[in-house]
Amino acid sequence: MIDLKEQAGVAMNVRGQFSDPIVDPKVTLGALAFANDLGRALVRMKAGQDTRPEIVRRATLLLAQMIRRSGKFNRGKFTGMDRATKRDQRAGREVERSNVDIVERFALRLIVEWIDDQCPRCDGRGVIGRAQAPQPVAVVCSSCNGTRRVCVSEERIPFAAGRNGPRVYREFSRCEACLGRGTQLVTPPKSEGRQICRSCGGDGRRAIDEAARAQALGVPLRMYREHWVESFQSMLAVLDQVDGRVVDTMRRKLRP
Repeated sequence: MIDLKEQAGVAMNVRGQFSDPIVDPKVTLGALAFANDLGRALVRMKAGQDTRPEIVRRATLLLAQMIRRSGKFNRGKFTGMDRATKRDQRAGREVERSNVDIVERFALRLIVEWIDDQCPRCDGRGVIGRAQAPQPVAVVCSSCNGTRRVCVSEERIPFAAGRNGPRVYREFSRCEACLGRGTQLVTPPKSEGRQICRSCGGDGRRAIDEAARAQALGVPLRMYREHWVESFQSMLAVLDQVDGRVVDTMRRKLRP
């Protein structure tokens, strides 16, 4: 039995891969219509797999409006400009305006992370099973020890002996085992049984990419770490609450 959001995804018939039977699609979508605008957009994107630009844009603007109304993110404070840039702006100099509305950038990044939150390695399961083939890894070539060449001949020259004995003449050629690369791709043996996914630690969620967050906001990584880490955590939790209220609303409207 699939949950209410997946039922809505089936009813929308937007690139869905669900096959379980559901109740009347019109009844399901009718119940979804009683949810708020942002909640409906989130369900449409995540469950219905409808990520058209206009849908994403509308959800971004709705979330940005919610963020501004919260009182924590006012337009004047979060402009994406540092103190030096603001000082130049007050002095009448031209400033870069690409980061003016950082609230919308923040909202868009939140929506992207909330929708695409599954670990790509284990597909959100948290474990890796027997069927998954191990990935090849590069190891130092055992024939040349990473030097990329091997000795093919060695001659001692007695008449050219020095203080340390006869001089040794060696001839080298490219290592054929690694084709001169110094490394070889080795496929580790397939593991037995299921194992916890190393990428997500077993929770099935995509790892946080701090550099991508800072780039999306248009701020230096240092500034993101100082001012934005807690904001991302709290607002992602808010999106979970909005999603939960959608399910509660649909359950009430579908109750006989």
